[in-house]
Amino acid sequence: MSIEKKPAKLVQRVLLSVAHAIIRSRSRIKIERNDTVGLKPPYLILANHVTNWDPLYINCYVDEPISFVAGASLFRNPMLAKLLNYTGAIPKTKYKNDTRTIRGMLKAKQHGRVIGLFPEGNRNWDGTTEPLIFSTAKLVKLLDLPVVVATISGGHLSFPRWAESHRRGPIRLSLVKKWEAGTFTNHTPEQIHEMLTEALAHDDAEWQSHTGAAYYGKAPAHYLERLLFICPHCEAPGHLRSEQDLFGCTDCGYTVRYTHQGKLAPFTHSLRFSTTRDWNRWQLKRLEQAIQEPGHLAIWEQVMRDPVHLYVSEGELPFQSLGTGQLQWSADQEAALSFQGERGQTYSFPFAELEGLNVQLHHKFEFYLGDKLYRFLFYQPRTSAYKWLKFITALVQRTPRLN
Repeated sequence: MSIEKKPAKLVQRVLLSVAHAIIRSRSRIKIERNDTVGLKPPYLILANHVTNWDPLYINCYVDEPISFVAGASLFRNPMLAKLLNYTGAIPKTKYKNDTRTIRGMLKAKQHGRVIGLFPEGNRNWDGTTEPLIFSTAKLVKLLDLPVVVATISGGHLSFPRWAESHRRGPIRLSLVKKWEAGTFTNHTPEQIHEMLTEALAHDDAEWQSHTGAAYYGKAPAHYLERLLFICPHCEAPGHLRSEQDLFGCTDCGYTVRYTHQGKLAPFTHSLRFSTTRDWNRWQLKRLEQAIQEPGHLAIWEQVMRDPVHLYVSEGELPFQSLGTGQLQWSADQEAALSFQGERGQTYSFPFAELEGLNVQLHHKFEFYLGDKLYRFLFYQPRTSAYKWLKFITALVQRTPRLN
C-alpha cells in the first residue's frame, strides 16, 4: 500500500471502529464542528499537536483515510514503517528541508488524498500552540488546496507530554474549512504564515478557564520535572521533583499541588504561577537571563549531566547503539556537547554543526550531524530532554560566536 492507493474501505472501517472504542474508553470526545462531511478530496488538514493520539482523533471523524506527514525517524522502526506506509504516511525530516516530503504531498494531491499536517512539527509541551514551521506556508501555497483547520481542545490536559499516564476528561474537536483553493495565490509566504499562526493558535489553559473542565487520573503531577526545571522561588535549576499530586523544590521546599483542572494550587508558599504554561514561560525567560550572568554557567554545568543511551542512524537505516554513558556540557567547552561512554568511548558534538534539534516523545533528544541522526535516550524517568533542548537553544542564540 502507498500514497497512490487508499486502504480498503472494509479495513478502514475495522481499524477506525477499534480506534473509536479506544478513544471512547479514555476520553469524552465531542465534535463541535465538522466541515469535512461531504467535502471531496484532495484537501489539506492542518492541526495543533498535543498528544500522540491526534492523528486518530482526527481520522476517526473524517470519512477519507488521511495521508499524515510523519517524522522520518518513525520510519526507522521496521514494523511501524509498514503501518505508516500502508496508510500512505509521508515521511518528513523534522526541522530540516526535505524535498521528498514535497514530492510526497504533491503525489498525494495528484491521487486525491486528504493530507494531514501538524505545522508545529512536534507536540507542544504546555498546551499552547508553538511557533509554526515557516516552510508550512510555502507548502500551503504550493499545494493550492482547500484548507481545513483542526483544533483539539483538552488534549494536552488529558495527557500532557510530560506525563506518564492518561487522565479522563473532555476533549473537543473542531474541523473548520478555513480557506478555498486559490486563496493564497497572491499572498507572500510571510502573509500566509501569519494567517496560519492566527488560525492554529490554541491555549488549553485558557480554554479550561472558560469551560471549567476537569481531568481525573492517578498521580497527576508525576514527572512534571520533565517540563519544569527551574524553581520560581529560589531560582535553582535541576532540583524539582514530583510525587503524586505534589511538585516541589528539594533545595528551598517550595511546593505546589497539581489539581484536576490542570492548575497549580499553593501548598507550602505563596503561589507564583497558577498554570504550568505560565511557569514554563517564566523559566525560559529566566534561562535566557541566567546564561548571560557572570559565573552562572558554572551552576548549569552541574545540572547538564544526565545518563543516556546513545544511538545513531545513517541515511534511512534503523538506529544502532553506540553505548551507555553520560551526556554532559561544560562551561570551558560551552560550544559543544559531549558523551562519555561507560566503556571509555567519547563523542563531541559542536553546536555549529548540529541541525534539526528536537525531542521525540518526552525522553528522546535528537539532532543531525552531517547525514547521521543521533538519538540520546534518557532512560531515567525523571530526567528532562526538554531541558537539554531549551538550554542548547538559548546558549546558541546567546552570542554570534556560538552560531
